[in-house]
Amino acid sequence: MKRILFEYKFTALYLLLGLLWIVFSDRMINSMTEDHTILTRLQTYKGWFYVLVSGGFFFYYLRSHLVRLRDAEKKAVESDRLKSAFLQNISHEIRTPMNGIIGFATLLENEDPGDELRKEYLGIITNSSNRLLELVNQILDISMLETGTVNVHPRETGINRLLLEVYEQMLPHVKPGVEFRYTAGLESGRDGLVTDEYKLRQIVGNLVHNAVKFTSEGSIEFGYTIQKDKAIFFVNDTGLGIPQEKLTEIFKYFRKAEDVPGKFHEGAGLGLAICKGNLQLMNGWISVKSEQGKGARFTFEIPYTPSEKGASRTNVPSLFESTSPDKFLTGFPPKAFRDATGSQQQTSKPAKEIFTDDLTILVAEDEIMNYRYMSELLKDTGIRLLHAANGEEAVEIFKKRPDIGMILMDIRMPVMNGFEAMKRIRGLKPDLPIIAQSAYISADDRKKTLDAGFNEIINKPFLREELLEVIEVHSPKIL
Repeated sequence: MKRILFEYKFTALYLLLGLLWIVFSDRMINSMTEDHTILTRLQTYKGWFYVLVSGGFFFYYLRSHLVRLRDAEKKAVESDRLKSAFLQNISHEIRTPMNGIIGFATLLENEDPGDELRKEYLGIITNSSNRLLELVNQILDISMLETGTVNVHPRETGINRLLLEVYEQMLPHVKPGVEFRYTAGLESGRDGLVTDEYKLRQIVGNLVHNAVKFTSEGSIEFGYTIQKDKAIFFVNDTGLGIPQEKLTEIFKYFRKAEDVPGKFHEGAGLGLAICKGNLQLMNGWISVKSEQGKGARFTFEIPYTPSEKGASRTNVPSLFESTSPDKFLTGFPPKAFRDATGSQQQTSKPAKEIFTDDLTILVAEDEIMNYRYMSELLKDTGIRLLHAANGEEAVEIFKKRPDIGMILMDIRMPVMNGFEAMKRIRGLKPDLPIIAQSAYISADDRKKTLDAGFNEIINKPFLREELLEVIEVHSPKIL
C-alpha cells in the first residue's frame, strides 16, 4: 500500500477538524439562544477557541514531525561522517599491509638483498599479511553478529591456560620498559570454566591488544577474579586513556578514540564492538573507566559455571603437582612453564625426530599453490605426501593406497566438496584421522564441521608449527 505523504495527511486533518467543529458548534450555539447579539458574540468566541485549540494541536503535531526529521538529519550526517571515517580507516588498514606485502615481495623478486635483509623483508611481509588477515576476520565477525548467525558453544575451558596463551602472544609486541603481567584468580588444575572458549579468547585478546597498542610506558595487567556465580575479567593499562565523551562511543562499530588530533593508530575500530556483541551473546557485559592521559581499566563479566573436572583438557596440571602453584598465578610466567605448555619455543624437537618415515598423508586441495606451500612446510619431516585436486579424486586415491595414515581435506573443492569426500572415506575406514582445512571458519562453522565427522580443523593461512602440531596430535605414526 502506498504511503500517504505528510502534507496530504496534515491538510486532510485540518479540514476534517474544521468541518466537524463548524457543524457541531453551530448546532450547539443555535440550541442555546435565538438572540442575534449573543449568537454573534458566541460565534466570535467559537472562532477564537478553534484558532487557539487547533493552533496548539498543530504546533504539537508539527513539532513532533520536525523533531523526527531533525533526528533523521542528524543521523544521516553522522552516518555520512562515519562512512567517511570508515572508508578512510579501511583504506588505511588495507593499503598499508598490502603496500608492505607487494613492496617487499617486489624487492625480493628484483634484487638479492643478502641474508640479513631478506630475513627482515620476509618478516615485514609476514606481519603485513597477519594484519590484513585480522582485518578480514573482524569484518566477517561483525557481519555475523549483525545478521544474528552467531551462537554460543560452551565447552570446558582452562582460564589460566587461556591467559598464558594471550600473554605469550602479546609479549613480543609490548614496548620496551612497559611492565606486562597477568593475574589468575584460581589455581591451575581448578580453573575449569564452561564457556565459549573461542569468544572468551577473542575478547581477552582484543582488550589486551588495545592496551599494548596504546601503552608506551608504565604497566599493563590483565586477569580475572571469581565472585560467587560470576567470573570478572579486567585489563588495566597506564596508556593514553580515553576522553570522557567517547567512553560510550568506543563500543560502537568503526568508532575510535584518537588521543591526539591528526595522529592515527592502526585498527578499523571494530575490536570493542565485537567484544560487546560476543558478551551479549554470552549473557555478560563490559564497562570501561578511563581518564585521558592516565590509562584505562576495562572490566567484563560472564557467568561462572565451573567444569565438573575442575580443569579443562587444555590445562597442564601435572606441572603444578611438584611445584607450588602460587608462584605461577601472577607476574611473568617462568620459562619452564612456557615450555611445558607447548608455546612456540625454539627448543622443540626437529620435525624429523617427531615423525617416522612411513607416514603417508593425502592432501586434498584444489589450489596447487596451497599444496606446494604444505609440501615445503613438511619437506624435512620424512612424511610422504599425496595430492588430490578435488574430493572425488581424494576418494579414488584413498581406495588405491591403503598406506595413507591421515588426510588433510580442504572443505571447498570442485567436483566433490570436503564434507562428501570425508563421509565416503569414513565409510571405508572409520578411524582414519581426517583434518579439515579452510580459509575461514567461525565458531559456528567449527562446531558443524566437527559434528560432521572431522577430527580437527586448521585455518588458512597456518604456520609450520600449527600444521606440525595438528599432525603430531592426530597421527598414529608418532614415536
